[in-house]
Amino acid sequence: MHYHISYTQPESKFITLRYTITHIHDDSIFLQLPAWRPGRYELQNFAKNVRSFFITDSNGKQVPYKKRTKDRWEVNTRGVSSIVVHYEYYANQPDAGGSYVCNEFLYINPVNCMMYVEGRIHEPYVIEMDLPEEYNVATQLHEQKKHCFTAPDFDYLADSPLIASATVQSAAFTDTYNGKEYTIYLWFQGTHEVDVERLKRDTQQYTSYQIKCMGDMPCDSYHFLYLMLDTPFRHGVEHLNSTVIALGKYPDQTEEEFYNDLLAISSHEFFHMWNIKRLRPEEMWPYDYTQENYSELGFVYEGVTTYLGDLFLVQSGVWSAEQYISSLRSDLLRHFTNEGRFRYSLAESSWDTWLDGYVPGVPGRKISIYIEGLIAAWVADVVLFTSTAGKKRLCDAMKQLYHNTYICGKGYSASDYMSTLEEMSSTSFETYTAELIHGRGQFDSWLNNLCEHLGLEIIYTPENKSLEISAKKNVTTGQLQNLNTWIGMIL
Repeated sequence: MHYHISYTQPESKFITLRYTITHIHDDSIFLQLPAWRPGRYELQNFAKNVRSFFITDSNGKQVPYKKRTKDRWEVNTRGVSSIVVHYEYYANQPDAGGSYVCNEFLYINPVNCMMYVEGRIHEPYVIEMDLPEEYNVATQLHEQKKHCFTAPDFDYLADSPLIASATVQSAAFTDTYNGKEYTIYLWFQGTHEVDVERLKRDTQQYTSYQIKCMGDMPCDSYHFLYLMLDTPFRHGVEHLNSTVIALGKYPDQTEEEFYNDLLAISSHEFFHMWNIKRLRPEEMWPYDYTQENYSELGFVYEGVTTYLGDLFLVQSGVWSAEQYISSLRSDLLRHFTNEGRFRYSLAESSWDTWLDGYVPGVPGRKISIYIEGLIAAWVADVVLFTSTAGKKRLCDAMKQLYHNTYICGKGYSASDYMSTLEEMSSTSFETYTAELIHGRGQFDSWLNNLCEHLGLEIIYTPENKSLEISAKKNVTTGQLQNLNTWIGMIL
């Protein structure tokens, strides 16, 4: 499988792709372009961006084909051993999950614009790029030679975004875990005022902490691809051994607030390296790129990641307790200002990301697998450490689930997750599942119980939509101990 990528008029926003397929032995083959991308659980219909589609044989003769669905083509290959698929793709989406071309750089998420042959998805790919000589490429793809890369199969290719430009900046550090050396790269495309040396130090601190918590560094190198935008924006997408984070500063943000926001989204995406990219629901094992991959487990793959992503920053000492509480306050404010918490369950909201999970939708209809998922994760974490006298935390449960499922070559079910929590805490999670995951309108009571354990007080004022978190005035010794255990700072 060979892809050639080029562009001659970046102002048109179209890139040109040639997909060469050899060793054809059937009278017909089917080409499939993904209908969605992992990390955003909704159909996106990338085929709508394709134009000038045609197919030739190795001699340049037209090969007949028939489009069978919106993104699936049947090709008549009788008497043909190799073909070249020609098309253009409209790359004008400069967010963390899209593709974009301009005079300064080329940014591609292969899952948007590259195809596979049905029945041959596990074959290796070569990706050759026609780029200016001075361009460098930031990507997790394996470099074969300059501007030429390989991927072991389509899944890896689809999960390997790239930024190519003459101005992409890079920084890196090398660390070790259990005697295994790994390198983490920081790539920046666009103008920014980030203190890169400070970011390197903080990144090394929280990434090494996460690796120790999970007991495994599953890759030799990891890449943070930062797309620094001129307009206010915040979006991150996880990949197997990398992430794309698109950020633009908001007018009311200070430089320090922007930096902490960058840390928060980066820590979140790094934990996705385990939670969803490897530790994955059985409904997505393997991914089916042609249709919805419904799951009720969004509270695990996004909720737990949202909760632990910030908690790891304070536990590793990158954030102060005050910074963490400030971030938590913003998340809880989103919860209390959403009337949908009384009308929809976490499980239902996870299922319906495929319907309207990423747009406001009907007022007060749904909740967020990120925000309410965070609350569910917070509750589980408090149950774990209070029932084990601080010996076990939610990250321990995720580590065990990772080793019991992903390391064994399979996805996990809802019962796998809940039984892990129950076995580790020696506590039943039946009521938790019924009320927090499948129930409606019961989050606030669980939050009140949680705050009682921690000696915290959450005060929400509906009139001006403000929220404060503070320690109770008469906090007990036990509550204070729980509070310190929960934050768990390592200084």
